[in-house]
Order: sequence, then structure tokens, then C-alpha cells
Amino acid sequence: MKKFIFLPALAIATLSASAQDIYRVEQLAGSDLNGTARYVGMGGAMNALGADLSTISTNPAGIGAFRRSDISATASLTTQSNAEKFYDIGKSRLSFDQVGFVYATKMNGKSLRFLNFGFNYHKQRNFKNFFGLNAVGTTNGLSQSDQMAQLSFVNGDVAGDLTTQYNSKGEEIENPNQNKVSPLAVLGANSQMVEYRDGVYTSTPAQYYNYHRVQWGGIHAYDFNISANWNDQIYAGLTFGIYDVNFRSGLAYDEYQVVNGAQAHDYHFYNEDHLEGSGFDVKLGVLLRPVETSPFRIGFTVSTPTWYDLSSYSAVDLNSPYGSTAQGTSASVKTNLDYKIRTPWKFGLSLGTTIGRNVAVDAEYEVADYSGSSISYPDYSSYDYWSGTYANVKDNVLKNEINSSLKAVHTFRIGAEARLANNLYGRVGYNYVTKAFKDNAYLNLHVQNDDYYSPSFFYQSHTDYVNLGDINRFTIGLGYRTKHFYIDAAYQYQTQKADVYAFYVYDTNIKGASANLLNKQSLDLNRSNFMVTVGYKF
Repeated sequence: MKKFIFLPALAIATLSASAQDIYRVEQLAGSDLNGTARYVGMGGAMNALGADLSTISTNPAGIGAFRRSDISATASLTTQSNAEKFYDIGKSRLSFDQVGFVYATKMNGKSLRFLNFGFNYHKQRNFKNFFGLNAVGTTNGLSQSDQMAQLSFVNGDVAGDLTTQYNSKGEEIENPNQNKVSPLAVLGANSQMVEYRDGVYTSTPAQYYNYHRVQWGGIHAYDFNISANWNDQIYAGLTFGIYDVNFRSGLAYDEYQVVNGAQAHDYHFYNEDHLEGSGFDVKLGVLLRPVETSPFRIGFTVSTPTWYDLSSYSAVDLNSPYGSTAQGTSASVKTNLDYKIRTPWKFGLSLGTTIGRNVAVDAEYEVADYSGSSISYPDYSSYDYWSGTYANVKDNVLKNEINSSLKAVHTFRIGAEARLANNLYGRVGYNYVTKAFKDNAYLNLHVQNDDYYSPSFFYQSHTDYVNLGDINRFTIGLGYRTKHFYIDAAYQYQTQKADVYAFYVYDTNIKGASANLLNKQSLDLNRSNFMVTVGYKF
């Protein structure tokens, strides 16, 4: 029987790796509207117009439209109005978003006009976000410990007693049952949040919970480009991209516990995640002006998948109000995992034109099927001494989860620029991105196919998940340009809703996203972004 104590027992589990899942795939496959202030001010719709450094990653042929060399840098301030200060991360965060150059080489050939070379750094994704729920009522007394209890089953059968065992000398000895289940199930047992007795797992009911998660860091892209201009009618470009991933997050989750109808101390669950790694891709673009006497342009782009090589680290602190002594119980779980993610192919179409010498407009469509992503692991038994690498083993079980939970993401962009006065330009844009998650998506911590479990099952360190909705971005911008020097500013307002689940407890007769007995909580993740670019043409 659980024994209530007045000093909370501390159970600490330190994991050197946290699991990959469908939510990690979405983080790495998506991108923000980011880059130069001119590009953002037009809603990212510049792929058919070209001649902006940010098109190096969206339509490499746009770099071929430069007629002079160019260098620029961009900084921004991002603010989430409903955020709270958490883990020393506040509502606003400064960011260095872009720096790059184009070296334009005028050719003397009859058809080849320019051969250009470019480099650009930009923050492809800014992970800065806050998710917060206070004093949220649970459904029918549900608790995170209910999911820990459900994770204690193997192929529908109880795994047995999961508590850490000790010999007569107080030395820890192996409990083979722990090797069959998720680390979260072991945490539940060792903290006495879940009890095993007579072949039955008993969890602890709760009245309400508080949930706070903050994340920060980003995906940093380094793009190298070569592009060409033939007769000012055909532009073609190739960009090779290198990516650096640095993601951090902190979670604080609390429950108000109830034991035998009486109130108890709160239960606390803390989780810190750190993801790092690198990746690369290749992007191809073509920009055509079909009619020599018309400014109308059409652009086509294709981006290969990005191949990421990743390592993920996590630490969990669990404070339980239960234990046999005032000191309570302690538990530790250590794991290690490296893995690879391949994002989907991406295809784009853009249309653009100028009206006289004072107005330019651009409209675009882009699609990427996120269900085309995959996850694999290094096979350490098959080392190649020539290349110094390991063969990869694809996670087919998790691939099935990706197929059933993720879908094609469609992006629409439209933007316009107008000359307001001599050297002064105004810009406006709109950017819409459909959600990546299907309505039935959820964090499945019991990823299995018959008797085979995905390796992710043995490395999970948290239970919460967030289903992000569609994104709407509204942008405006202003620019001042002289013969050589220019300065641009832009404001972006992004709206997005999210459905937040602190954990997943399914009906024992039905599994799947719709079977979660815990009600979803909806959040607005609206944020503002102000940026400034300074540049010089020569």
C-alpha cells in the first residue's frame, strides 16, 4: 500500500537519450518564414522574382537573377504574447537570422549573361515557443501514472514487478522485467506512483494538473549556390545545404494527488531534452521568362530530402509524495541512442511579374508529403572500414506510425512590392501552411508490430504531445535603397492553434488517438516577429 509522507520522495532518472517520434519528424521537416526582411515582408513570395539572398534555399535559380554582387545581414526579435518566463526563457528573444553574399560574374558569351556564386546562412527554424496550462481539471481522476501503468504491459500481458531489486548487501541487481518495458514504466514503479500486486497494476488518481513546456534553439542552414542566367530568359541554380540542429526544451508537470479520498502532496515531473546533429540536402531550381517581351516569369523547384544524423539527450526528475521512509525512493535509468531522420521531398511552383517599373507581384505553391519521412539507426555490427560508417537499419514499425499520423503539407505564398517614392518601397504578403498532423495523431509510446517493438519504445522520457494546427502569416515591410546601400524592415504576425495533451490513456478496449480519455486543451501560439536587414551592392 502507498504510504503518504509529508516530505516528498525524490526519484531521479537521468537518460542520456530521448526517443525519436512523429513529433520530432515534424520539427525537422518544417521551416519558418525567415530570411531577409524584404523576403519576409513579401510573405516569402519571391521565388519567381528572384534577386534576393533568401531565394537561395527556396529557388536556387533566383540567385542567377542578380546583376551585381550583394552582401547582407539580418537580425530579429520574436515575441509570444501569452508566454511566461520559464527556464530563464522569456516572452521575447533576439535572434541573428541571416548573413550572406552573392558574387555576380558577368560573362562575355552570346547567351550566358551571368554566372553567379552565393553563400547564405539563415535560421531555418526558430524553436522558441512556450506551452502553458494552469490548474487544468483531469477527466475522471486520470493521472500520468495511468499511462505508466499501461506501459507496464508487454504484448497485452503484465511485465511483472518493475521495481529495482537489491541483494542482502544493498547492491542493485538486475531485474529482467525492466528490460521489457519503457523507462517511464520503471519510473512509475520505483516512485510508487504505480503499484504491482497480485498481477495487477494500480495507479494514483489526480484532481487537476499544471503543465508548462518551453523550447528554444533552432535549425541553422548554410547554403552554397551556383547559378546562371541565359539571355535574361532562362535562369538555373543548384544549392547544396548543410544543417546544424540545436534543440532544447524544459518541461514542468504537476499533479494534485488524491489517495483514499484524501488530499495528498503534489506530484512533480520534470523533463529536459537536448537534440543536436547535422544534415544536408540538395535543391534545384529553374526560372523561365517564356515571352521575351513580357516580364512574366514562372519558377520550378525541387528539394531532395534532408538527411539528418542526430543524437538526443534527456533528463527526468520525478518527485513523488509516496515512499516507505521520509527519504522516499530513488530510481535511475540510463540509455543511449543515435538515430537518423530522412525528411520528405519538396516541390514548388511560382509565378511572378512586374507592372511597369513600380510594382512587382509573386504567387507560389509548395508541397511536401511528411508521411514520406523515415527513421533509421546505425547498425553497429556492420562497420565499413573504408568509409568509416555503419549501415543503417530502418525502423519499419515507426514508419507505419509516420504513415498513419503525418500527411502532405501545402504552403501558399503571395506577396507584392510597390515603389512608394524615390528609393522607398512598401511590401505586403500572406503565407499559409497546412498542418502536418492528421486528426488521429498522438504520441504512441507502445510502438509495436506483433512481437516487434520499435527501439523508440525503450527510450521515451516524456508523455506529453502537441498537435499543431494550420499556420497563417501576415507580413508588411518597408525598404530604403540607394545605388549601393539598402536597409529593409519587416513585421510578421503568425497565428497558430495547438491541441495539447499532457499524457495518453486509452480505453482498454480501443486504442488510437480518439481513444485518449484525457481531454485535449487548446492553446494559441500566436507570435510576432520584427526584423531588420542591412545590405550593400557592388
